[in-house]
Amino acid sequence: MVPSGAEILLRDLLGRRPNTEASAPSQADTTALSGLTEEVDFGELAQVIVMWMQRIPHSRARRDMLGKLTAALAVAAATPLTDLASAAGRADAVPLLVESRRFDPATLAHCEAMMPNLRKQGDVLGASSTLPSALAYRRIAEQQAKAALDGQHRDRAVVAYAELTQLTGWLCFNMGDYRSAQRFYDDARSAAHEARAVELVTYILCTMSHLATWQGQPRVGIDHAVAAAAWAEQSGSPYARAYAADVAVRALTADGQADRSKDALDREYTALQAALADHSPRQSWWYFYDESFFWSTSAQNALKFHDSAQVLDATEKALKLSDQGNLHNRSFRLLYRAEAFTRQQNIGLACQTITEVVELTSLSSTRRIEQRLQGLRRGLDPWKRSRAVKQLDQAIEAYRSAPTT
Repeated sequence: MVPSGAEILLRDLLGRRPNTEASAPSQADTTALSGLTEEVDFGELAQVIVMWMQRIPHSRARRDMLGKLTAALAVAAATPLTDLASAAGRADAVPLLVESRRFDPATLAHCEAMMPNLRKQGDVLGASSTLPSALAYRRIAEQQAKAALDGQHRDRAVVAYAELTQLTGWLCFNMGDYRSAQRFYDDARSAAHEARAVELVTYILCTMSHLATWQGQPRVGIDHAVAAAAWAEQSGSPYARAYAADVAVRALTADGQADRSKDALDREYTALQAALADHSPRQSWWYFYDESFFWSTSAQNALKFHDSAQVLDATEKALKLSDQGNLHNRSFRLLYRAEAFTRQQNIGLACQTITEVVELTSLSSTRRIEQRLQGLRRGLDPWKRSRAVKQLDQAIEAYRSAPTT
């Protein structure tokens, strides 16, 4: 089997020996390697890392190794902005900020370029592994916003600060720190309004709706969804209109409003079709939103108001269309599927599907995934003496030997 570009790159990086000069030839040809960095897909590289890490026996060592790798990559990525000497020798190092009283377009551009990678890192490697880097870049963007003169540069820096603040809130949300998530979301919304970034305001309001609905406050979630829809109309973005409808579906579903949630689902589908037909560049934060996301939300709605067969049909479509590198979204879709199997009393398939999530997130689970997983496991208590449930419990014990953050 021919190794992928991602695997060749990782092999070269891991093949270097300590104390070797960076300019020294490595196992792979350096010219070819520099070409690979342009070709390697982030999702593919992340999957290769996960597969390599899974070869380490199920123990704390695997998480320790991932933590060190994450910290090293974070420091390396921020090299132009950090003091590497003071970070040397610290396995848990994060970028150390260099205070700057002047605006630097290159520094701001670096922050902007890092945001899509940080979002995808959170989806693949988990929130706790990504949060230190997100906080560091948020602080850098804040410095740039303060240093920039009034006008276009300052608005651009404030937008970067707002987006990084929203991302920080999202990571806190996934870690189960809802109070911090709310605080960061509020700060992000204010900053986005200050910069008159209408589409970003819409996105932040959507994430605030999601947070409220998840915490059992669906009517507050509806409030935020309504506000998001109003701003989405002003943005002119079909992605903004579609996602505002999506969070409305989830809030209305949680509030037990079947008819209104169906109307919102129809609006989402219409806006989604417009988004898919629009080939103009989209904002980077919409990277996750596609047809698979619509079907995932349809599955959540079906879990509340329809039979298990409809849930399984929606999750099958969502999983088929999913970005395989987005372990966060894939895990939730599998868990919706597991719940449908449990309702059908197909305990074998329910346990098999939950086990897949346990294995998939062995390096990157979050509190929210764990909460959902534990709830499904409690629902299997009537069958706890069955072979399928006992095997599931063994998998949970093996893959969750270290605490999840």
